[in-house]
Amino acid sequence: MLWVLGTVAAAVALFTCYLLQSRTISVGSDGASIALQGWDMLHGNLLLRGWWVADVSFYTTELPQYMLIESARGLSADVMHVGGAMTYTLLVLLAAFLARGRARGQAGLVRALLAGGIMLAPQLGGGTGTLVLSPDHAGTAVPVLLVLLLIDLAGRRWYVPVLVWLALAWVLVADELVIVIAALPLAFVCAVRACQGRKRLRQQWYELSLGAAAIAAIPTGLAGIALIRALGGWQMNPLQTRLVTVAALARNFKITGQGLLELFGADFFSAGSGRGVVFAVAHLFGVALVVWGCCAAVRRFLRRDMLVEPVLVTAIAANLAAFLATVPAVNLASIREVTPVLPFAAVLAGRLLGERVLAARAGLALGLVLAGYAAMLGYGAAQPAAAPQYADLTAWLTAHHLTSGVSGYSQANIVTAESHGAISLRPVVADGRYLAARTWEAKRSWYDPRTQRADFLVLSTFGAYEVSAREAVATFGPPARTYEYREYTIMVWAGNVLSRLR
Repeated sequence: MLWVLGTVAAAVALFTCYLLQSRTISVGSDGASIALQGWDMLHGNLLLRGWWVADVSFYTTELPQYMLIESARGLSADVMHVGGAMTYTLLVLLAAFLARGRARGQAGLVRALLAGGIMLAPQLGGGTGTLVLSPDHAGTAVPVLLVLLLIDLAGRRWYVPVLVWLALAWVLVADELVIVIAALPLAFVCAVRACQGRKRLRQQWYELSLGAAAIAAIPTGLAGIALIRALGGWQMNPLQTRLVTVAALARNFKITGQGLLELFGADFFSAGSGRGVVFAVAHLFGVALVVWGCCAAVRRFLRRDMLVEPVLVTAIAANLAAFLATVPAVNLASIREVTPVLPFAAVLAGRLLGERVLAARAGLALGLVLAGYAAMLGYGAAQPAAAPQYADLTAWLTAHHLTSGVSGYSQANIVTAESHGAISLRPVVADGRYLAARTWEAKRSWYDPRTQRADFLVLSTFGAYEVSAREAVATFGPPARTYEYREYTIMVWAGNVLSRLR
């Protein structure tokens, strides 16, 4: 009963702090795209018919979560903050429970506190944006931790492989990264365990069936995606994977090193203020613990009484190797591809170092560090909230009664979500000379001139999302009016410009 009450109290406190800290970062169109998809599903389009989604759909993970939030709060930019805080709260609690495992009493408590403490206080700025904001691969780690918790606590029962198969296939529909961080590592470790045993194959039924379930989840999940497409559901952009060049590999190593420090709250290179540097240096204690825990997991990899630990350390290695070899990282934001490393490493530290902390009678030191991390979390939660991206543009369009238009992707979906759907700003892309519908995080029907209307365009100078006046005039003809507001240029036409998109 104390664990239940403590968990509920911790969940409420953590969610409140993470929500406040999430609001210190401006949400953009990536998160707003998921919010708009959830809103469409909530209003009957359960298969997301007509949607072009990104290279990851979050269809069976964050999208149902967003539907739940929007059913209670409606469509708004704050949906992303609530969803991010909810996801990270679950991640911290599940990591703590998996670290506790079957241990009870002081040992179980210390294990849970170690894992939860390492994750307790995300770094302000980039760390918050990666972990406690829009849907991303951090959310995929939530069901993976649940699967490992099932394996850890249920024991060698016949239904465990069945549930693992169904759960991993379900998650794969949302994010194919689960193949790298769960299915293949679990199958590999189960194969090693089966080969280690001197028992007959019939006596190795659990390891063999669990490994087979992990492998079977891959074609099952891919078949689920194909079925959704066949039924007219969402169309996913192909995942771009290729081996990086030698020059890109060197850059990937640099970004990975700093990015991992950011995930663990210890990136003192971009901490900003002196206080931020102090907070980052304090988090090096947690980094030291996870390195120690991972090394301990490698040393104990072949112990037959361990299954969760070798799966986690294999998943960490696979995630990092896949990122280094196949993702041409551009900046620190690319580290979102390896966010599952944070909870997995925290769990290893808790499971493998908890008893050592007790034996060394280091409880007081652990308590002081946790108190310091809690103070950092409180400080982060106390920072002022940031307005959503393009909030000033949303207000200006509303004041000038411009409700249906097009723009570059960076502005489109966030303005639509922030205005609660009162403004329909649809993303377009330049194809070299003319403008066309952007087939990424958008819906086909948005561009149908028979049912939809757009009579203005907001120019964009944002990198790959740039939309210039030259392309606008070439596509739509000269505008009837042009407004200049701050850094924005808004071009207005008398007719419906959707019929002229290429």
